[in-house]
Amino acid sequence: MRHNRFLIDPRVQGVLGALAIALSAPLVALSGVSSTTATFFRCLFALPILVILARSRERGRRPAPAARLRHVLAGVLLGIDMVLWSEAILSVGAGVATALVNVQVVLVPLAGLLWFGERPPRAFWLSIPVMLAGTALAGGLADGGTAGSDPWYGTVMAVLAGVAYAGYLILLRRAGTDGGGRTTMLATATAASASVGGLSGLFAGNLDVTPPGSALLWLFVLAVTGQVLGWLLIGRALSALPASGGSAVLMLQPAAAILFGAALLGQWPTPLQLAGCALVVAAVGAVSFLGGRSSGNDQHRPVPGPDELGRDRPREPVAGLL
Repeated sequence: MRHNRFLIDPRVQGVLGALAIALSAPLVALSGVSSTTATFFRCLFALPILVILARSRERGRRPAPAARLRHVLAGVLLGIDMVLWSEAILSVGAGVATALVNVQVVLVPLAGLLWFGERPPRAFWLSIPVMLAGTALAGGLADGGTAGSDPWYGTVMAVLAGVAYAGYLILLRRAGTDGGGRTTMLATATAASASVGGLSGLFAGNLDVTPPGSALLWLFVLAVTGQVLGWLLIGRALSALPASGGSAVLMLQPAAAILFGAALLGQWPTPLQLAGCALVVAAVGAVSFLGGRSSGNDQHRPVPGPDELGRDRPREPVAGLL
């Protein structure tokens, strides 16, 4: 019983989801395909799994047309984030790109404050410089990670990727109150992301529609871990946690990706990268497990839509992992 209570804690679900998504970069590297090919196939493989889960768990819960449109928009934003993120890494280097793309850690709580009246705790604002500094160190910024062909272009791409990512996370938090359920939302968003990846690859000329079998295997593992399990867990956590706590938990991804890269690819981090990972973990722990919960009745409140503000709605319990 205690084990089950631990697993349904939204903070634990957020951490597990962030760890699942952190596997994405090493798995893409193991596949050896382009970023647009990886985006297209990871979404394509995840889509039937999400459809089956949505039909079995959310039968009869059809989202309204306006909600479905938001789900498509979320998928487009996630697809844009994936493509722009890859552009940023090539142009400005992994270190700076990793730091800049995490602009979401500020934008998501600001959206929660402006639209939903969620006031982040003081500890969150104090931890932002620590989290960003740790992320930059983990990404290799202090070890020459700024190498790139076009720093200004890469900087713009990384910031735009972070804005798109923040928009996706905001819409993902809203999915719990959209009527159709989170899994339905993720299925729709994944289909939209596959379209963005495919169209971007066709436009750039780097979409491989017949990758080798070994690459397809790694991309299938990526679909199950990062695209299905990771986002289902994070979706539950974001709907149950205040915006600041959920956004902070996601900062674990770059630090965890460094460690997964060492384990799976033999890319061992430097002492400064390990120090950056430790900073991120310490800051996220302080915000999410010590000061990340909102106070009073705002705790674990589902995110309302603009048309629902001021109206009482039943709370949606956090139950189960999938």
